[in-house]
Amino acid sequence: MENKEKKKEVKIDELCAYCKELIGKGRYTPPHKNLVQTNFKEVKSQFGNVDEYYYKCNACPKTWLHETGSYGEGWI
Repeated sequence: MENKEKKKEVKIDELCAYCKELIGKGRYTPPHKNLVQTNFKEVKSQFGNVDEYYYKCNACPKTWLHETGSYGEGWI
C-alpha cells in the first residue's frame, strides 16, 4: 500500500495581506511582490488556450495557480 502525502490546506487566517487580496481575482490581476513563479504549463484546446502559472508566496504558506488566456479562471 502506498503512503500518500496529505496536502495541507491553508486557512485564510494564515494568509498574508497580499494573498488575501488575490482571493476571487481574475486573470488580469498581476501577481503580488511576494509571489515566486515555480512552474508554467500551456494548455491548448479547441475552445481556447489557458496558460497556467504556478506560484509560491514567500510571506505565507499559500501556493497559487494563476490561469490566464482566453479561458483562464484567474487566481485559484
